[in-house]
Formats: sequence, C-alpha cells, structure tokens
Amino acid sequence: MGRRSELVALQREDVREVPDGLEVTIRTSKTDKDSTGETIAIPRGSHPLTDPVAAWRDWLMVLDQAGHSSGRLLRRINRHGTLGPSLGADAVNTIVRDLAIRADVPSADTVTAHSLRAGGATVAYAAGVPVAVIAKHGRWAPASPVVLRYIRAVDRWRDNAMRNVGL
Repeated sequence: MGRRSELVALQREDVREVPDGLEVTIRTSKTDKDSTGETIAIPRGSHPLTDPVAAWRDWLMVLDQAGHSSGRLLRRINRHGTLGPSLGADAVNTIVRDLAIRADVPSADTVTAHSLRAGGATVAYAAGVPVAVIAKHGRWAPASPVVLRYIRAVDRWRDNAMRNVGL
C-alpha cells in the first residue's frame, strides 16, 4: 500500500529480511513531513508467485548480477534486461497499467499504482483487518477518515449496509 513517491525513494538498504518476512523503512512520506521515518512489516506470502520474500530474494540476485550492491531499489530495465537508473513516480503508473493490460484486468487502462493502494486497503478490510491497522500500514494520518475512501465494496450484495440489519 505504498505511495509511488515512497516506492521510488526506497534504497536497497531500506529493506531487510527478518524471520517473519520483510521490514521496509519508509524514510519520508506525505504524512511524515519531518522525515522521522517508519518501518513497515511485510509478512511472508502463502503463494510462491506472490511471496514478497521470494520476490525480494530474486530481485537482490538481479541487482547483484548487475553490480548494484547499494542505491535505489527500483530501477529501469530495458528490453534486453539491462538495468538502468532509478524509476520515477510516473514510471510506476506506466508499469502497473501495462501489467494490468497484459493480465487482461477489466478496465485496465484506468489502473494505476494508486489502484494498488486502494486494492490493498480493500482486501485487508474484506479480510477483517481493523481500519486503524490498515491506516497505520498505509501511513494514512492516525485519525484521518481518508482511509475509508480507499476501501471499496467488492460485492454489492455481500458488502451491503442493509445486510443483516433485521429488515
């Protein structure tokens, strides 16, 4: 649920593997103007293709092979597989949209990195995660109602305000 600006600012040393998953240090954020930083826990995944730890290890191998033992984490890759300079925030949107189109996601042309932020909040809420925990993980301001605008109704019948109210 990271913001584009947070993702492209990540340095290799900002991510650390620990027994339970990954710890990612966000050094500055929209809601952290003083840049005090915050470390976010990313748990291991249950599926090999989407496990953040496995993806991290794979990406470290790519960085190591290209000689990038420090510096920006997210980098451009050309069509020949050569790593280039770090990504900008707009490139993240382009990559997410292109992947959505390739995956045949409905309305893929409207998908952005922001969609992943909203999607993360939505699936966490649908899984029963309290809003306060979602807000902390996504670094929304503690008492901000903004996080509620990110949570989407997934199923209009199951996620219905009038379900189970005794009508």
